[in-house]
Amino acid sequence: MDDALTSRERLEKVWNFEEPDRVPIEINITKGATEDPRAAELVELIRKHADRFYGWGPPWGYFGMDNTYEEEVIDEKPGEYVRRRRVYHTPAGDFTARTYHPTSTNDPNDYAWEKHYLSSPEDMRRILDAPYEPLDIDFDGYTRTLEKIGDSGILLVGFPQPFGNLARNTLRDDFYLWLVTERDLMHEFLDEYTDRILRQLKRIFANIKPKYFSQCGMEMAITPWISRDMFEEYIVPTDGRLYGLIREHGGKTRIHCHGCAMEYLERFHEIGIDGIEPCEPPPQGDVVLAKAKKQVGDRMLLCGNITSPQFEFMDPDETEEMAKRAIRDAAPGGGFVLRTTGGTAGTATARNVERVLANAQRMVEAGIQYGRYPIKV
Repeated sequence: MDDALTSRERLEKVWNFEEPDRVPIEINITKGATEDPRAAELVELIRKHADRFYGWGPPWGYFGMDNTYEEEVIDEKPGEYVRRRRVYHTPAGDFTARTYHPTSTNDPNDYAWEKHYLSSPEDMRRILDAPYEPLDIDFDGYTRTLEKIGDSGILLVGFPQPFGNLARNTLRDDFYLWLVTERDLMHEFLDEYTDRILRQLKRIFANIKPKYFSQCGMEMAITPWISRDMFEEYIVPTDGRLYGLIREHGGKTRIHCHGCAMEYLERFHEIGIDGIEPCEPPPQGDVVLAKAKKQVGDRMLLCGNITSPQFEFMDPDETEEMAKRAIRDAAPGGGFVLRTTGGTAGTATARNVERVLANAQRMVEAGIQYGRYPIKV
């Protein structure tokens, strides 16, 4: 059956909590997987039926600062690993990290940190004390991207999550300790970084009128990393200002948040979040779609819940049942996007590629078969 709506129309309808022609299907696979002959049917299904959230963003710099970036291989053992040295050159000086990349994965983002960029509170102080100038924004770039994607999806303007970005640049043990031992400095840093992001968002709204936004990093600011009290202390006063500005201008924000997000859904919406992915179910997370739908499903876009990291070990019939259950529990009334919980549907690290591709294909087929409105699963 052919789709009656374009992807843009379909996604806008579900995010307005209306029922479109069918449930949107969000799925991506790696470039290597798309070139695998075994994926030919899946690739065609994605081309014809997948609904896309595209991304655009201005240069956010290194914590807002202008910078140049370089990296070099400092050690390698063919067939086992590569070690890289990474450097940001900024007005506050250089910030250096080292990473270890096993050759067992083809995902460039799958690596281990040997040294993080920020090693001490003094590194944060360097950033605060350095001269700061807002970076230039190519506003025409947004318009060009919007024209390029046409009706094939919707365009999300990405912006940093202050807490999560700082956490990812720091050794976890240090970062979460400093929340207690360096409280004043952490508040000063996060407030200043938030101000820098706000300044750029205000310039964006003064020059273009984007509707949709995205942000990554919130999983670093929920259980088990920090308490609810710390969430109120560190997240609400900073991120709340960002989401509030976006809502003030009629925009909507979808966040990327792995893990145990269930108990935060109501609070997320209260502080200005309008959608969440990937809604990981137990045991990876704790999002039970039926409960989430009852809590916030009429005002927050719920995306995901299909556990693609397990595609390598699942039978396609299990994936079909999982997709049917997700559609049954969350699709009525709109506000739901069928999506994998992994960004590349398990294809980045797969050893049993054929099974991963079979499960990804079954998810798409299930979305097409069972996702037609009115839902009758």
